[in-house]
Amino acid sequence: MVVDRDYWRKWKGEMLSRLYRDVDVGYLDEDIKDILLKFFENEHTFTISSCSGRITLIDGPQAWDRKNSTIIFKKHGLLTVDELKEMLKQDVLHRLWLVVTGPIIHVCTDSLKEAVKILRLAREAGMKHSGILSLSRRGIIVELRTGIRLTILLKVGNRVIVSENELTNIVKAVNEALLEGKKRLNRLRESLGLKPYPYPQNRLA
Repeated sequence: MVVDRDYWRKWKGEMLSRLYRDVDVGYLDEDIKDILLKFFENEHTFTISSCSGRITLIDGPQAWDRKNSTIIFKKHGLLTVDELKEMLKQDVLHRLWLVVTGPIIHVCTDSLKEAVKILRLAREAGMKHSGILSLSRRGIIVELRTGIRLTILLKVGNRVIVSENELTNIVKAVNEALLEGKKRLNRLRESLGLKPYPYPQNRLA
């Protein structure tokens, strides 16, 4: 597959402009900005979407059922017990799910050689579920992801099914999963020649 370099460079410019707009409005996850900019600095790569890992609260029949679900809480930092208690007060149509997902970055490259290089760096950083998503004249899309995911059912309808005595343990597990993803982001930083990001410690650990 031969990439159309003129189109690819134009798309890269558009994505860089969008990244800076996202920074200006506070939409971009602060703890992933340096990684994205590093990919843009490389003449053979740029990023098209990303998430540094997050905690979400979902009202839906199943946690993966996006069509029939609603996200009612989203956070990219550590969860607190007080926040979890507030979650349990939410009125629910279906089921209330607490979900942790690890970081994900979509990188566009201009060659298969560069895509393989990125995959090697990602897998060495613990992002074992990374792979090539698509190949076209627009570019080669590589997905970097850890496979980290934690799903906890909190409520069925408006009936809480978790014990209040276990809330601290739930928050501890959620934060451990989130921070494991952040740790792998720092390993990716190391592979890219960047300084580690000063993530907070899990105070409940």
